[in-house]
Amino acid sequence: MNGQVQTGRFRWFRNQRIQNKIIFVYLPLIVIPLLLLGLFSYTTNTNSIVSKTKKNMLDESRLITTRIDTLLVNAESFANIAMLDLNKEVKLKTLELASKHDGEFPISDDHVLRNQIENKLDFAQLIFHDVESAVFVDRNQNVYTTDPKLMVGSAMGLASELYREVERSNGIMLWFPMQKRGFWVLDKDKAVLTVGKKILDTETMETLGYLFVNINEKTLSNIYNPVGPVQANGYYIVDSRGIVISAGNEGQILKPLEPERKREIMSGDTVLQEIRKENGEKVLLTAMPFGHADWKLVNEISLADLTRETAKVSRIILIVGSLCLLLALLGAIILSGVIAAPIMALAKHMTRIRNENIDRPVEVKSRDEVGMLGAGLNMMLGRVNDLIVKVREEQQQKREYELALIQEQIKPHFFYNTLDLIYVLCKTGESEEAGKATKALADFYRVALSNGKEIITVREELQNLNSYLYIQSTRYSDLFDFRINVSTELLNYAIPKLTLQPLVENSIYHGLKEKGSFGHITIEGRKREEVMELVVRDDGVGFLPAQLERLKEGKEDSENFGLKSVEDRIRLYFGDRYGVRIHSRRGEGAEITVMIPLSRGEQADV
Repeated sequence: MNGQVQTGRFRWFRNQRIQNKIIFVYLPLIVIPLLLLGLFSYTTNTNSIVSKTKKNMLDESRLITTRIDTLLVNAESFANIAMLDLNKEVKLKTLELASKHDGEFPISDDHVLRNQIENKLDFAQLIFHDVESAVFVDRNQNVYTTDPKLMVGSAMGLASELYREVERSNGIMLWFPMQKRGFWVLDKDKAVLTVGKKILDTETMETLGYLFVNINEKTLSNIYNPVGPVQANGYYIVDSRGIVISAGNEGQILKPLEPERKREIMSGDTVLQEIRKENGEKVLLTAMPFGHADWKLVNEISLADLTRETAKVSRIILIVGSLCLLLALLGAIILSGVIAAPIMALAKHMTRIRNENIDRPVEVKSRDEVGMLGAGLNMMLGRVNDLIVKVREEQQQKREYELALIQEQIKPHFFYNTLDLIYVLCKTGESEEAGKATKALADFYRVALSNGKEIITVREELQNLNSYLYIQSTRYSDLFDFRINVSTELLNYAIPKLTLQPLVENSIYHGLKEKGSFGHITIEGRKREEVMELVVRDDGVGFLPAQLERLKEGKEDSENFGLKSVEDRIRLYFGDRYGVRIHSRRGEGAEITVMIPLSRGEQADV
C-alpha cells in the first residue's frame, strides 16, 4: 500500500509542469539553507574569527620574540666588541690601582685615556643602536660612560650588589632582571635591562674592569606595540617570577601578576587558550617562552571585541538571503519553461567537470543553443588543457630561474673574496681603499637583493655593475680597466636585475683572465626605436666556435651559465623577439648585446 502511495506521488510530481517542478525543488533548497544560515552564521563566523586570530597571534608572537632575541644578542655583541676594543688600550692594561683620597674613589687624571675609552663605547653604541647606554669601571674604580648623566650615583653603583656580582664572575655575560635604580642610568624613573661582563686581558687574563650595558624597557615595548590590530589589553612580557617586565601600559611594569593568571601563563611551554577574567570577561590568551631567563611574551585579546561585528553580519546575510529567495522564485517562474531543463542538463556536465577532470568532453546531443554551448565548452576545455600544460612549464622555468637568480645574488665566493680583499687592504694600511671596497660591496648587495624586486631601473643596474666592477678592478688592478657609457635617456627604464653583471663577470673570468695581458671592458647603451640595446664589449680571448654554436642552439654551458640565464630570463619576461646577441672571434674579444623592449611612454618608478 505504501509503495503504491509513493509511486502515485512520484507520478504526480513527474506530471507537473517544469515550472512547478523547479519551484517545488528549489523552495526547500533555498529556504532551509537560509534558516540554517541565520541560525549558525554567528557561531560559524565566531569560530572562524577566533581560529584566524589564534594563528595570527602565534605568528606575531614568534616574530616579536625573534626580534627581541636579536636585541638581546646585540647587547651581548656590544659587550664583546667593547671587550676587544678595551684590550687594545695599553694604558688601561698598565693602569695601577690608586689610593683613595678623603674616602672618595679616585678619578683618573688621564683625560686622553678617558676620551679613548668613552669613544670606543660610543662607537659600539653607534653600531648597536638598540643599546641605550653603557658604563665601564676600570680596576681603579674609575667610571667611563656613554653619557655624562650616567655618572650620577656612581658611588652607590660601586657599592651595589650588581657591581659585586659582576666582580665575582669569571667573565661570562650576566643578565640582571628588569629594574629601576638610581645609579648608572639615564632616567631613574625608567626601567632598564642590564647585562654585565667582567673585562679580562685576553693575554694575561687579568681583570681590566667591568662593563654594564643597559637596554631601555621602551626599546622592548616599541617592538610589539605596532604589531597587529590595536587591542584593549595587548602584549606584555613576564619573567619567571611572574613580574611584568615590559608592557605598553607603563603602569603594569614591574608589577606582579595575579596568582590565577600566573598559573595560567606558567602552566606550559606555549599557552594558547580561552580564559575568563575575574570580572567575567572572556579573553584569548597566548604566552610564548623565549629569551635567556625564561621570559614569556603574553597577549590578551577580548573575545567580545573580536565577535562584535558577527551579529551584524548575520543579520545582513539573512536580509540578503531573503531578497535572493524572492528573486530566485521569480526567475524560476519566468525561465523554467524556456531553458531550465536543457541548462540543468548542461549544469550536470559542468558538475562532472568540476568534480572529476577536464579531459572528458561534454556529451552533445542537440544542435540548439544548449548544443552550441556544449560544443563551445568542449573547445574551451581543450584550450584550458593546453594552457594548463603551458602554464606549468612556464612556472617550472620561472622557479628554476628564480633559484638561479638567488644563487647569483648570494655569490658566496665573490662575497668571501671581497672580504679577503678588504682584510688585505686594512692590513696594508690602505684604510681609504678598504672603506671604498666595503661601500661598494654593500651597494652591490643592496641593489642585487632590491627587497625581492625582480625588475629595477637601468640606473640601479648600472650602480650595481659599477660597484661590482670597482671591487673586481681593485682585485685585478693589473688585469683590466672598464668604461661605462650609457645614454642618460635609458636610466629610468625598467630592466630585470642582474642582467649586465653576469655578462661582465663572464668577460672577466673567461675572456680577460685567459688573455695573459691587460684588457679593457666597455659597457654601452643606446635606444633604437622601441628597443633598448645594452652592449658589453671586451678585448679578451673571445668565444670558441663550439661555444658559440652551443649558445645559439640553446644548450647549457657550465662556463657560460650566467650568459644563458640572462638570455632565458629576458625571453621569459618579454618574449622570444628579445634576448642576447653575441659577436665574437677567437683571440679578438667578444661583444654581447642585450635587447630589451621599451614600454610605450611608461618608465619604471625611481
